[in-house]
Amino acid sequence: MDVRKGAHRQQISLAKAFFSGVTFSLVLLVFVLGGRNLFVSVLNAISSGTVSAISAISGFWDTVASFTRQIFQTQQLNREIKRLYSQLAELQAESWYLKELTEENQRLRRLLGLVQSLDRPYTGAEVVAIGGSNWFQTLIINKGSEDGIPQGAPVLCHKGLVGRVMEVRAHHSIVLLVTDRHSAVGVSLTKHESVYGILKGTGSRFCELVHLSRHAVPKKGETLVTSGLGGVFPKGIPVGEVVSVKTDTEPPTVKVRPLFHLDELREVIVLTDLPPTISQ
Repeated sequence: MDVRKGAHRQQISLAKAFFSGVTFSLVLLVFVLGGRNLFVSVLNAISSGTVSAISAISGFWDTVASFTRQIFQTQQLNREIKRLYSQLAELQAESWYLKELTEENQRLRRLLGLVQSLDRPYTGAEVVAIGGSNWFQTLIINKGSEDGIPQGAPVLCHKGLVGRVMEVRAHHSIVLLVTDRHSAVGVSLTKHESVYGILKGTGSRFCELVHLSRHAVPKKGETLVTSGLGGVFPKGIPVGEVVSVKTDTEPPTVKVRPLFHLDELREVIVLTDLPPTISQ
């Protein structure tokens, strides 16, 4: 009886041990499998975070490098702009100088052609000052008595008559302009044959045609030239252009614009011998 009870207890213990071993094995298997998945998950998380951190750092350095390149490129661009501005200024100065030389060459050619057509001795001079007041409109040239300039000599620019020498010093002379109110030049009309008159200065930039030798109405745009009468100015020098004619006065009021402009006067020609007097 006791033997049977002992065998029964032994069987129960073996069954418990078997089931405990199986249970432990299953738990261990689950733990091992689950732990490996957990380890993999942890590794994946760490790997993902590392990649994100590396990407963020890489993006930051790319931004810094791009900003640095932009600063460097901006500095290079500013230096290039300064260089181009300097080059442009040099080219503009050179262009202005060439333009001045071209205009001077054209003036001198026209002036030489005008003087050659008159076939009279002359002396070249440069304008050094332009003056004007309520009393006189004048300019100063850099030639005087030491250069053979006589008082009363006609003074011409590339477009025509400028005036006459009013005062002579040793090394400079004062020229009275045709626009001065004290100036009077004998002229003839180019579109009215044998019609003569006097061109009077008004003290402004215009002159007035007075004392016509015959009844005639000048035309707008008509050119006036020196008549050669009076013994001061040679015949045929262009003087001015008619800009307006008022016929409601007697005689008609004729406004004339001289052919020269004060801001164009650089070089002039002084005729060094006075022409003989011509009687009308």
